[in-house]
Amino acid sequence: MEYLNPVLLLILVAEVCLGICAWHSPNFLRRVAAHLLTRADVVDVSRQESERRMKVWLDEFGLDSNPVSTKQQVRVHPVSRDEVKVS
Repeated sequence: MEYLNPVLLLILVAEVCLGICAWHSPNFLRRVAAHLLTRADVVDVSRQESERRMKVWLDEFGLDSNPVSTKQQVRVHPVSRDEVKVS
């Protein structure tokens, strides 16, 4: 007889508990929804702030986030494979 994965069993028990709480109290659903939406907003704000910080550092070093920038100077080695003579 195969046993149920403990993680899947925990998820199943949590779903049953959430279902019972939601069935007994509509306020529970409102609190859970508010909590999840707040966390989603925090994640979005954190991502935007991280992108803003990256842009500030790129500007600080004189780089631009746009790869086709005129400010960026790409150093190219003067010797290519075609110019190298093989003896």
